[in-house]
Amino acid sequence: MGDWVPYFYQEQVCEFLLGGRSVVLQAPTGAGKTAAALLPFLHSRQNPSPDCFPRKCIYSVPMRVLANQFHEEYKKITQREGWKGKLNVTIQTGDRPDDRKLEGDLIFTTIDQTLSNFLNIPYALGTGSANLNAGAVISSYLVFDELHLYDPDSLLPTTLEMLRILKDVTPFVVMTATFSSSMLNDLAHLLDAEVVPQDHHARSRMETIGAQVGKQRKFYTVDEPLTAAQVLNHRGRRTICICNTVRSAQTLFQDLKQLLKSQGDAETEICLIHSRFYKDDRDRKEEWIREQFGYPQKEYSGPPLILIATQVIEVGVDATCDIMHTELAPAAALLQRAGRCARRDHETGVVYIYLPRDGEGNPDYTPYFLQSQSRVTSRGRYLCEATWEALQDQEFAGRHMSFSLEQKLIDRVHTPIDRQILEGIADTRLSRRDKMLRAMQSQERGLAPDLIRQSDSRFLFIHPSPGRDERLLRNPWAYDGFSFYPGTLAKAFQELSSNAGVEAPWLMQTAQATGQTDEEIPARQQIEYRWLPLQESKEVYTSAIVAVHPSLVSYDTELGFRFEPSYGNLEPRRRPSRQQAPSYSYSRETYAEHVAGLFRAYNSSLRDPESGKFWLPLRDEIAYVMRRLESKPTYGMPAGILDEMARALFVCHDLGKLSVTWQDWAHRWQRQLGRFYGGRDMSLPPDYMAAHTDYEPTDEQKAAQRQLGKRPNHAGEGAMAAVNLLWTLSRENRPLLRAGVTAIARHHNASTDRYQAYKSHRSASQAFSEALEVVGLSLELTNHIWWDPDGAEDLSGLLVHFHGTSVAEVLLYLILVRILRLADQRSQLDPGG
Repeated sequence: MGDWVPYFYQEQVCEFLLGGRSVVLQAPTGAGKTAAALLPFLHSRQNPSPDCFPRKCIYSVPMRVLANQFHEEYKKITQREGWKGKLNVTIQTGDRPDDRKLEGDLIFTTIDQTLSNFLNIPYALGTGSANLNAGAVISSYLVFDELHLYDPDSLLPTTLEMLRILKDVTPFVVMTATFSSSMLNDLAHLLDAEVVPQDHHARSRMETIGAQVGKQRKFYTVDEPLTAAQVLNHRGRRTICICNTVRSAQTLFQDLKQLLKSQGDAETEICLIHSRFYKDDRDRKEEWIREQFGYPQKEYSGPPLILIATQVIEVGVDATCDIMHTELAPAAALLQRAGRCARRDHETGVVYIYLPRDGEGNPDYTPYFLQSQSRVTSRGRYLCEATWEALQDQEFAGRHMSFSLEQKLIDRVHTPIDRQILEGIADTRLSRRDKMLRAMQSQERGLAPDLIRQSDSRFLFIHPSPGRDERLLRNPWAYDGFSFYPGTLAKAFQELSSNAGVEAPWLMQTAQATGQTDEEIPARQQIEYRWLPLQESKEVYTSAIVAVHPSLVSYDTELGFRFEPSYGNLEPRRRPSRQQAPSYSYSRETYAEHVAGLFRAYNSSLRDPESGKFWLPLRDEIAYVMRRLESKPTYGMPAGILDEMARALFVCHDLGKLSVTWQDWAHRWQRQLGRFYGGRDMSLPPDYMAAHTDYEPTDEQKAAQRQLGKRPNHAGEGAMAAVNLLWTLSRENRPLLRAGVTAIARHHNASTDRYQAYKSHRSASQAFSEALEVVGLSLELTNHIWWDPDGAEDLSGLLVHFHGTSVAEVLLYLILVRILRLADQRSQLDPGG
């Protein structure tokens, strides 16, 4: 990246990863962890050989705000460094579902999205496409940032088990600024990875680089709640206050404004930021923070500044101050917050830590400990109490908190809990893997709370009538909104329901997808939705997106969103407009022409018709993982066999369309199609073996197809017809055979497990031979096709087994089915776009 010279540890990370070793990385805030993680990926992208390192990187973070920030940052970096058009930087989160199929090159996403994709229960796709994205996770370079923020009962153990499955397949790095030494070493052992920094000497060297040089930052505890008076009694030129809840931050902001006004202070500038601002308002606040708090201390000469925030600036925000006030949090979180105080080299700062108390005077550890969920959150209370006790010890109180001393604090506070967490993970590892495989097999979304996150956030927006808004019938995320824990929304729903003064036609509504059952409906066709009112608060927990009536809530640019009546004067706020999605039309093509289209998508870079950006050749996307798998003796596969299997799948996937019944349907459709095009003859010659017909998704053509009748299914049928051919090409490798058969059977629907008897058309053999020539396979393979499957053989017994001893075939299947499905969807695109 330009003239940038990497630090010693960044070079070490790069050497390990490019050498085939994964990494557990710990580095202080502001030391360039992200650059260390991405250096090997960006370096390898300049290598013309696609199998030296994965061509795709999935960068997972625990919070959407981080994904947004990294996405914007690296879009600018790639443009500045001349990578524009060469590296497609995308984002995929719940409120920005811009890359639902993970087709970008460098993808910033949340860990929830990554795990849901790997487990075949993708949050961004319907059940029919559930098997599309797991192959992207398996074949990409994986980065997991801020690992200490992953829920230890769901996110963390599932992430670690996924990496145990993938550790011999694709490289990864997990990183944090705040894990105990025992946790780092145990993770490295569990994942067969390298720890960076490797020892005390290397850790000490970290204090001599970049922002660590000449820094002085001291911690003091204050056994009182954080108040406006405390802030004004101890403030610097730039002051940051961090509260544990949005409500307490809003209250502190209002109190500070009032107190400054009463003191006649018109010079001090004050700003509030939290997660419940609209994106454009939040963006302006973040820009103000970067401008005002981004300068090093010695360069800032503006008016006194006070920033009030929540955990949204705990990670990733490049800001510095000389005084910080923060409510108590576990040591790991406190050190992340302190990374915004004296952030740069040779700066000095003081961090005051306050003990919040509830109405009865007891310590209030919300949100780390909740009385209503005491059993689940007991670790949070322990960590808060242990942190408070440690910070009063003379080893830490009033001393410069260097990187080494930070590690001592983390070890003292977090080691017992970290050991407890890892012991629990070890005790339940096998049952967790079984549950993960069950989710992959059945697409059982009900497993998500246990495997991904118990209290995932819900997206809420304001709208007076979502069911009458055409935009929301096509895209529930068309409007800007806010993330809430489901428990918070459920409580708000209960309060609104019990409030006799509430006057609104409804309280909250949620979106439901209207599914399509025809396997021939294009997989890229837009999903449609309907909106239904919530009847009970518990329905919030099963609703990914919620609309609230505008009369029930308030919003302004200073305080943000609140559940306070606004009497209906709030308007929905549109997201920035994006390019309109293309219409999903098809042009007729023969069987061989269709196979040629798949083979072209496999070998060539194609232009995305929606964004205008180029996609990688699908062969390049999987080149690294194919080489790794073929090099593992346990897989028993010779070099080049997976490429040959991919080409065989392109040829065989639509074998079921060569049946008499499917061709009869296609020919009947083409005969009547001319009435939509001025009466011209669009019928097909008798021996024309169609893979696609002409089709435009107009209301008239949709109605005509409904009248014509459902197309005959072909996916399971094609899988059964291809079994003997795939057995031959797999060199009688049963896991590879099952992976190939399952990929064909499920290239339209992730759960297909049966077929119907059929007769092949008299021209089927000739069409298949032409397709074999297209992909460079032997014409002799035509003799291995079962042309007239009789329905007596059992397809389900030939499919992938989803259990602990069959992980190899599961991975092979998920890689192959992704390439097949994407090639199928891109088959009618050309390299020029």
